[in-house]
Amino acid sequence: MAKKEKEFNADIEAVVKMQESIETADELYLDGKSYDLDRIGDEVSFYQKQAGESLIEIGKRLILVKHHEDHGKFQAFIEKYGMAYRSAAYAMTAARKFANVQSIAHLGTTKMIALSVLDDDDVETLEKGGSIKGMTVDDIDRMTVRELKENLRKEEEKVKKEKEARKKDREAFEKSLTAKDQKLNDYELREAGMEPPSALKIAIGKAEELKREAFTKMLVAAQYISEAEALAEKIRTVPGITAEALTVVKEQLTVPYDALCNSYIELEDVLNDFFPPKTDRDLQQEQDNAAS
Repeated sequence: MAKKEKEFNADIEAVVKMQESIETADELYLDGKSYDLDRIGDEVSFYQKQAGESLIEIGKRLILVKHHEDHGKFQAFIEKYGMAYRSAAYAMTAARKFANVQSIAHLGTTKMIALSVLDDDDVETLEKGGSIKGMTVDDIDRMTVRELKENLRKEEEKVKKEKEARKKDREAFEKSLTAKDQKLNDYELREAGMEPPSALKIAIGKAEELKREAFTKMLVAAQYISEAEALAEKIRTVPGITAEALTVVKEQLTVPYDALCNSYIELEDVLNDFFPPKTDRDLQQEQDNAAS
């Protein structure tokens, strides 16, 4: 009996605390009005629209700053107003995509950010009342943010799989055509009294093609390095430049220089390891040739 009485008292206490919590919330946030779920829903919708429009307007202004100032000043600007770079990026994306799209702005910032992955054609379709990825603007409005993100993710995966399937079909078709063309060429050569090229000749031809391309790229890289050297020399001799300023420039140029050195070392490694290691059979053949 004591246990049931204790449980009853606990329930009463929980109800009292809940009532006190409700009264506190009403006092803080109802502004003297009575609680009405429909009215509050309308107010939430209103402020969602305001938030979405505010995000777009903020994004417009950030785009202006980004175009007029260098990266350092832009970073300092958004930090001054307490914005993370990612939040600023979202705002600028929203401005670029939805500045002239009223039907999406009222959905609120979170859904707008989720919809920023859409391309311009999809955005235009939504604005005209159409459906994209199985959703209209009204559907999106009724969805939770989690449901919207999940739907977009599923559609993205579906499109990706379809693209991969089409790519495989295309590659299989091209491979089939190549094989047929090769057989036809071999047949025509034999009919003309000529032997089709051996696997070695085909490999040599492919290697020659790749060599020409690599050779061209090396020459272009050498030319760019020569031009970079000339520009670095000009920086060093700029009238009025100070040692401190040159030190900063040198440190900044060290980053691409290190990458360039690493690329050179990797290329040198490839050239040094150009020939595959000899097998035991190759070594035995060399010994037999030397003995004879």
